[in-house]
Amino acid sequence: MFDFLKKKIGGFIDGLTKKEAKPEEASPAAVEPAEKIGEIALPEIEEKPPEPKQVARAEEKKGKPAQPKEKPKPEKAAAPPEKKKIPRPEPAAPAKPAAQPKAAPQITKPPEAPKPVPQITKAPEIARQVQQKPAEAAPASSFPKPEMKKEIPAAGAEEKKRIKLGAISAIKSFITSEVEIKENDVKGMLENFELELLEADVDISVAGAIREELETKLVGSRTPRDRLHAFVGSAIKETLTDMITNEKAFDIVERVSACEKPAKLMFLGINGAGKTTTIAKVARLLMDSDAKVVLAAADTFRAAAIEQAAVHADRLGIKLIKRDYGSDPTSVAYDAVNYAKAHGIDAVLIDTAGRQDTNISLLNEMKKMVRVISPDLKIYIGESIAGNAIIEQISAFNREIGIDAVILTKMDCDPKGGTMLSINRATGIPIIYVGVGQAYSDLEKFDPARIVSRIVD
Repeated sequence: MFDFLKKKIGGFIDGLTKKEAKPEEASPAAVEPAEKIGEIALPEIEEKPPEPKQVARAEEKKGKPAQPKEKPKPEKAAAPPEKKKIPRPEPAAPAKPAAQPKAAPQITKPPEAPKPVPQITKAPEIARQVQQKPAEAAPASSFPKPEMKKEIPAAGAEEKKRIKLGAISAIKSFITSEVEIKENDVKGMLENFELELLEADVDISVAGAIREELETKLVGSRTPRDRLHAFVGSAIKETLTDMITNEKAFDIVERVSACEKPAKLMFLGINGAGKTTTIAKVARLLMDSDAKVVLAAADTFRAAAIEQAAVHADRLGIKLIKRDYGSDPTSVAYDAVNYAKAHGIDAVLIDTAGRQDTNISLLNEMKKMVRVISPDLKIYIGESIAGNAIIEQISAFNREIGIDAVILTKMDCDPKGGTMLSINRATGIPIIYVGVGQAYSDLEKFDPARIVSRIVD
């Protein structure tokens, strides 16, 4: 859960609190002896020689007769073309492997650092070919030393992401063992952090607000050097907790107990968000508190919606009020309320048809239900993995109908968590519960401190 967002925040804290590495500790490759470079590249030089047919074709192109009886010489690294060429040695008798190092001193070493000549461990026939004709210069890209140079700036590039204290701040921290965070120390880090929040599906306005609040908490603060990591983590936890905390949040069980019987709870949202299943979870939650519940199958629009509600009602052992498909959904809800009044039911849970906020006709049906039933609570059920699209959906339903709270489903498969961080600040509507599984008991009360601890800790 929230793996992506947790990784981004963890990387931000680590990068912000790590001290800039000293030059002598920046990269082990920077102080590696030059002689070891040749030793590392040795396995690349001892390559398998090409096939005789390929050598023969190359000789024919150059106008030389092919020599099929002799094995071709292996390609090996040599000095660049602009360097001193190796003189062609006189033909000699087949050399033994022990005599091979005699021809090695003729190879010109690169100017950057002395490099030992790699030992050729091939058969005597290959050694004879090396003596007969010098190796051609290999392309510059195959020379091993530039590959080692590429690794040297890697550590330096990583250090750019870390916090760099100013000279005065560094001196003060050395004398007093405290760190004072300046604006220039965290400006670049906070900008990158804001972009990473956007990648985690955090609303753009919310990401900017998080950055501003973090900057206010960090800049000018003083903390012991050994407590810097904990200080930054605490600042992020406090900021995120404030973002998702809403004073309007409530507990459904307490609200139903305080309402005049029967309490009327109307649930709405788009198709596929798990609305009917979540209503069954709320029914179980109320039943565990000794409340009597009735379910109204007011979704007469979607195929199999009534059958799905009937399955949940049978499993929970509660009454289901339903009509045929195509019936007026308001009449179904009205019948359920009258049944609850006649049988002393504590709560009526009304399932409505899933619809997009752009479906005007279905929204008008819902407005009619609100006028006739006057529900005590209107709860929006949406997916936590919907991204920023859920922000617009909640805002549109709130403008047309009015929403009291939000329940987020599929929280257990949300790798980012940005949607959860955005709803409260972007819409002003509280999140009261989250679905974390398929069982009826997998409905958790939304606890801001607990949710943030899963992300930061």
